Amino acid sequence: MLTPAGMPASGALPAASNWRVALVAWALSLGCAATPQAQAQNDGSPAPSLWTRDTLGGDWGGLRGALGQHGIGFNFWATGFYQDLLKGAGNDDGGFSGRADLLLNADTGKLGLWPGGGFHVHATYRGGDLPGSRGGALLPEHTSGLLPLGGKDEVVATSLYLSQRFGDATRLMLGKINVIDLLASHPFFGGWGTDRFWHLAFVAPPSGVVPPVIMGGVLSHSFAPYALTAMVFDPNDQTTNYSFNRLFDDGVNVSLGLSWSGEFAQRKSGAGLTATYSTAEGTDWSQIGLPPGSQTSTKAGSYNVAVELSHLLVESAVVRGKGLGVYAKAAVADGNPNPIKRSFVGGLAGHAIVPGRPLDTFGVGYFFYDFSDELQDAVAPVGSFKDEQGIEAFYAFVPAPWLRLSAHLQWVNPANGANPSVWLGGVRMRVAF
Repeated sequence: MLTPAGMPASGALPAASNWRVALVAWALSLGCAATPQAQAQNDGSPAPSLWTRDTLGGDWGGLRGALGQHGIGFNFWATGFYQDLLKGAGNDDGGFSGRADLLLNADTGKLGLWPGGGFHVHATYRGGDLPGSRGGALLPEHTSGLLPLGGKDEVVATSLYLSQRFGDATRLMLGKINVIDLLASHPFFGGWGTDRFWHLAFVAPPSGVVPPVIMGGVLSHSFAPYALTAMVFDPNDQTTNYSFNRLFDDGVNVSLGLSWSGEFAQRKSGAGLTATYSTAEGTDWSQIGLPPGSQTSTKAGSYNVAVELSHLLVESAVVRGKGLGVYAKAAVADGNPNPIKRSFVGGLAGHAIVPGRPLDTFGVGYFFYDFSDELQDAVAPVGSFKDEQGIEAFYAFVPAPWLRLSAHLQWVNPANGANPSVWLGGVRMRVAF
């Protein structure tokens, strides 16, 4: 991971530091160079109105445009959540939470450094009292209530990496990478919990071998209609780590993926196969529950193999390539030391398909996680631990490109067998600045 001067070795970003002051000063100096007519379009046409512009702040008085001319682009949004337990065991009090996200991308070519390169940062702040999961569920029903891990009430850089393109087909990424960022353009998965679904199974389906934030390298190569992806990374989550200390001390994870993107029955479709292997040691679940005083042993080597399919059922009449699609991802894993044995996540997602509402989106999904048999057997003497499944549905009303208002409903049958199924309802507001 690339660490700016003055960055602490671990923990949150400092409240103020020389490198950030210099960056802000530079950005302001570029903004000051903008003309008073910066709100107008480059072709001389008036700037978009409040309800048609992409962001609430528009061009920020010329700052966004001036930075863009120098190769610096950014997206900044804030999201508020309210969720309540409608039925089931657990705390039934409604809860509020919020987060703010900043994505910064710099083009080294436009900065006058070297062609094809880029610097990328994703900084996140989250706060509030809304828990990640309730009702005995093992998987978080509210992704933003859990991620970034250990980053509550702090600003953390979950992505901080360098990229380099080699021609038009190959790209290398090195550093600290938020894996959910890699799903940003996916119509069903991804979204950080601030867009599309809330439940972690849909935002970033857990595999047991890929942490939320990795440190390592990602190499991708496209040879249409296929694409190859290779990843090498440390097995531990790197959310609050800003140094290379002890990198790969506990092992190494390797992931290989092959995907296809094309058309089936004259509709946009896709398929992919991904295999991930970890050399890290984990708890040997078959040795849990031995007589008092005995030591729990570990076991090295874990894997996950996943197949993903997608198909556009109905194409949008206003946006080509968008519409109502069906998506599915099924995976198998070793089950020991990986706590996951099998999983399935799938459902429907719609974009630009509701008549008269080209910006609205919606989705409904189902997930099933079959946890390790050894783990379930080990827990059996003291409690009921079973598989977990659930359904989530959402609709996002988008009155302006910068404003998303969504309603969510979840049903979860939790892994804690002593707890009944729960119903959760919530609303979300996201504003892009």
